Amino acid sequence: MAHPTLLELTTGVTPSSPYYLGDGITDLLPEALAAHRFDDLFLVCGEGVHHLLARPLARRLEAAGLPVTLLVVPEGEHHKSWEALTDLCERLVHAGATRQSIVLALGGGMVSNLTGLAAGLLYRGIRYVDIPTTLLGLTDGTLSNKQAVNGRGGKNQFGLYHPPLLVWADVAHLRTEPLAGHRSGLVEALKNGLVHDAAWFDRLAGQLTPDLRAVHDDLLETCHRIIRSKLAILATDPTERSRAVVLEYGHTVGHAAEFLCGDLPHGVAVGIGMCAAARVGVRLGITPPEVLARQEWVLGDRLGLPTRLPPRCTPERVLGVIRTDNKRRSSEETRLILLDAVGSVRTGPDGDVETPVPESVLKTVLQEG
Repeated sequence: MAHPTLLELTTGVTPSSPYYLGDGITDLLPEALAAHRFDDLFLVCGEGVHHLLARPLARRLEAAGLPVTLLVVPEGEHHKSWEALTDLCERLVHAGATRQSIVLALGGGMVSNLTGLAAGLLYRGIRYVDIPTTLLGLTDGTLSNKQAVNGRGGKNQFGLYHPPLLVWADVAHLRTEPLAGHRSGLVEALKNGLVHDAAWFDRLAGQLTPDLRAVHDDLLETCHRIIRSKLAILATDPTERSRAVVLEYGHTVGHAAEFLCGDLPHGVAVGIGMCAAARVGVRLGITPPEVLARQEWVLGDRLGLPTRLPPRCTPERVLGVIRTDNKRRSSEETRLILLDAVGSVRTGPDGDVETPVPESVLKTVLQEG
């Protein structure tokens, strides 16, 4: 049986969360959980993995003598809401969760966020375990400890930091994810290189093909490298409040598009946002045109993803959502992460990695498609 690699993640919020990474390690999870004292386990999963992954996991836990209650939540961006959060919290209480319980989140980023936030709020915070089943969740979402739901006007407006008791990352789960999900997850991996490490970006970009053969041939090592690429950025700024804000590259426009469309995968939306930010940078004379061209080539030609906003995301609607962004400081400008080279973010004289962009410039870029 495969054994996991233990990675200590520096969160900066509480002592580091242990991150167990391996291929085919789910059978070892009951033993890892049994090392902790608890009265009950509550396994929260998305509808998409209920039969394929959640029910077999629940049976494993029960066979090991661990009490578990399975709760299924609806998936989709429109369910990442106050209503869904309230419903999950009430269901956990009704099912008997106490301060000594542990909540397990099995699914993608939406399920992880919803469950992590519920755990952070229930009885002022109970323990939870993150079990990602998507490439994006395993290599990106589990590393930030940020739990949130959307508001009526934008993404992730309400949340908190609540690190997991542990992360159990079995790449075997990723083999049940559609190829489109892997492409979406790889956008964030490319972004890590664009903002911090040109060599990593070039290496990953060189491996990518539409069928992702090189990624799938060594999925465990690929995931390990992607995780390390993000941890290198988080190392000096674990709560992403200063230098690690560079990880938000593409997210301002991307989050707006994701929120408005509802069915646009997170990574796809971020890729569109990265291209929009690069076009803004070119227009302002900050980003060299060849950086935009290389970014569009990798996202469009190598991954087969869109690099422009869908028609239903009009500039007016996108700007309306951006105006509610929690990082916005002025009604006349938007602060964006902009590149001055692959692997390098434009940084102000005070060390600020966000560049003020007049709304008129951003609107012009969005109107160009």
